[in-house]
Amino acid sequence: MKRFYSFIIISIIGLGVGIAAIFYGDTLKSSNTVTIPSVKPPFKSFIAGTGIIEAESKNIAVGSSISGVIKKVYVQSGDKIKKGMLLFEMDDTLLQSKILVAQTSIKAAEAKLTSAKHHFNLIENFKKVSPQMVTKVKYIQAQDRFHEAKELLAVSKTKLAALQDQLKRYKVYSPIDGVVLRSEISKGYFFDSRSNALVIGSDRLNVRVSINEYDISKFRPGTKAVAYMRGNTKEKTDLTYLYTIPYVVPKTNLTGRSTERTDTRVLQVIYAAKRTKTFPLYVGEQLDVFIQTPEQEK
Repeated sequence: MKRFYSFIIISIIGLGVGIAAIFYGDTLKSSNTVTIPSVKPPFKSFIAGTGIIEAESKNIAVGSSISGVIKKVYVQSGDKIKKGMLLFEMDDTLLQSKILVAQTSIKAAEAKLTSAKHHFNLIENFKKVSPQMVTKVKYIQAQDRFHEAKELLAVSKTKLAALQDQLKRYKVYSPIDGVVLRSEISKGYFFDSRSNALVIGSDRLNVRVSINEYDISKFRPGTKAVAYMRGNTKEKTDLTYLYTIPYVVPKTNLTGRSTERTDTRVLQVIYAAKRTKTFPLYVGEQLDVFIQTPEQEK
């Protein structure tokens, strides 16, 4: 009987421990997450917008007029590049074999031209010595073979020149001075003519600011603008106005808020930005931009 009561007591204690474990396991612990500090607007009256860093030259996806397997890569992400610098080259084995065939065709055409020329000269000499020895038909035939051989040689040389010109396209060079923004290519990678696996841009950076359509009427070109780094509101940099794109487009960089309309349109304004030790900038980075509206302060 004592064993029975002991079993009941132990069961009750175990049940209590289980309930306590569940209760304390579900209790929310205090979070150590640091609250993102809010940005203090630099102007009394302003327009707020989202800015995206891009290269002054725009982000250039390096392309090629041909597709093929990459044989050798000379640059990688972050490398400084100069205009005319070799970026990569593609496997040209098949084209080299075609060039070899074309060179052989030229030799054959040259031999045929030499034979046709000798035969025509012989016929021409016979005709000069004795016109009766060479009929008009034979003379014309020899002359046609000679001209045909010359044309065949010219065509063969043109084909070779075209192949050699095509060979240059297997090497891709940089069109600008700048930096490799992103490189996803490597030896053995199949490079499509429409690929965007290699992106380059100039060292100078611009900020493309999107102004909400409801704030367009407040914007004035040339007014002051300040950009803040996201996650570090103590760091800011002044922006220099460059130009306004006179074409309002749908907003693409949505914030994810439930109150945001996906059909919102924005006016895009381009500003120049400078890198500093305390304000590093990277292409594709988002900034919080404030544009002054002086007319609102009067």
